[in-house]
Amino acid sequence: MALQFVTKNSLARIDESLTPPGWVSVDGTKTANLDLPYDIGFTGGYDEDFVAEALSVRIYGQAVMGRIGTFVGTVGYLDSGPLGNTIIDIEKNGTSIFTTKPQFTQTTTLTGGTLSSTPTFASNDRITFKVTQIGSTAQPGTGMRVILKCKV
Repeated sequence: MALQFVTKNSLARIDESLTPPGWVSVDGTKTANLDLPYDIGFTGGYDEDFVAEALSVRIYGQAVMGRIGTFVGTVGYLDSGPLGNTIIDIEKNGTSIFTTKPQFTQTTTLTGGTLSSTPTFASNDRITFKVTQIGSTAQPGTGMRVILKCKV
């Protein structure tokens, strides 16, 4: 009951009639900027028993967005780094969300890319996570975990 009392007037819905679309409280009288995290995790380079294996160029995950929001960036980690650069991409409805793609540059941590000038998403947008280039077939990196950071 106490939680309901505290959050009752801060719960919000999106009002598409506002320019730009904005959040409105459930009673319709107050604007609420929730700015809450809505992060999505992806993995790649694991076998069916979740043992790290070599990355390859392929799609590693897909999702459908459940609400509207904004892409903020990415963070990622490899169990073993590549020899060369391993580049990832995240697409919204078949188009990259980056102007410069994130990559693992001979290290185990991801160097974030540059988001496009309109980094927003809507409910039902399809998100695809993939590796577009591996550093080397001899040592492409293994055990990848990437978080797509978003806000709603």
